[in-house]
Amino acid sequence: MVLLRARLRRMKTARPSLDIPLSWKPALEAARAGGTLFLIGATDSGKSTLAAVLANEARASGRRVAVVDADMGQSSIGPPACVGMALVEQEIGCLEELSPAAVDFVGASSPVGHLLQAATSVAAMARAAREDGADTLIVDTTGLVSGGIARALKGAKIRLLDPEVVIALQEENEAEHLLVPYRARTRPRVLALPVSKAVRARSREERAANRQRKLGAYLAAGRVVELSWDKAPVENSAWTSGEPLPGHMCAYAEECVACEVLHAERRADGVFLIVRGQPEPVGLRKLAGSFGGTARAVEAASLANLLVGLLGARGETVALGILEVVDYRRRCTTVYTPLEEIEAVKGVRLGAIQLARDGTQLAAGEPGVAG
Repeated sequence: MVLLRARLRRMKTARPSLDIPLSWKPALEAARAGGTLFLIGATDSGKSTLAAVLANEARASGRRVAVVDADMGQSSIGPPACVGMALVEQEIGCLEELSPAAVDFVGASSPVGHLLQAATSVAAMARAAREDGADTLIVDTTGLVSGGIARALKGAKIRLLDPEVVIALQEENEAEHLLVPYRARTRPRVLALPVSKAVRARSREERAANRQRKLGAYLAAGRVVELSWDKAPVENSAWTSGEPLPGHMCAYAEECVACEVLHAERRADGVFLIVRGQPEPVGLRKLAGSFGGTARAVEAASLANLLVGLLGARGETVALGILEVVDYRRRCTTVYTPLEEIEAVKGVRLGAIQLARDGTQLAAGEPGVAG
């Protein structure tokens, strides 16, 4: 966490005047009582403002308070594509004033397609907050409130965190379907609050520009470093998990898929390839049969400029970076990152966003694109 604190820089913002409607009084009482408060609300419903209000109220009551920011698309604590955690040491006007104590890399700006990582990242940051001595936790979630994906994600987070209170901000009843399962229970207690009239909606373009600005600011002090696959293997991909195929087997694989094979490795469940070009589906099936399992091919272009999380000895996120060059012969990658203590990196987690160094999004990959 110390390494991460050294790399993340707060965005300077003017302190706003917090709008506290009278109808939020039950939530303020819950904050004074402490425990875990889990916030739900659609995009631009004022969840971040409510989180700051509750954090101030809990801290003023003598609580040791932490905020977990799970909105990786519009992060207030730490860079986008991450779940961030910060301790609240003094009164704040907004979450952006907080310095992140830790972040956990999800790798996408939306939880859709990344539900497992989004949920486990929230749990990891809640655990980090408690390890830092927090007895009150305010959890600010994404604006995803519609449909089955929202029910699955919010339900998983609630089960993982076991909050004392779930607080929903609603214009009408858009989040009610998320609250119904808990209405008859003694825990969590459910509070439904109206959206503040002071909330200002932001356009899709504004939100994208905000992500670009924050990622660009985070990466501004970057430098190019080299990581060995053996010392820093990939966590969430078949890549680096198997044994390299010998030359004649690579040639056979190349013949099957009818495109250039840059890297190939065998695993217990089949074979994994990194290729240049579009592999032939028939050839992949033939290759799968030859290796008695599955054959998975990833196009090298999907790895170029990929946002990655750099992991420490306990799997914690110590920094973010951009994967720029892969040397398949030397089994190493070149990463652009603001991290200086590169020897601390013991693993790499692949994201699903391709970025330029200034934070501009070049492309967004499909979930699991890197196998």
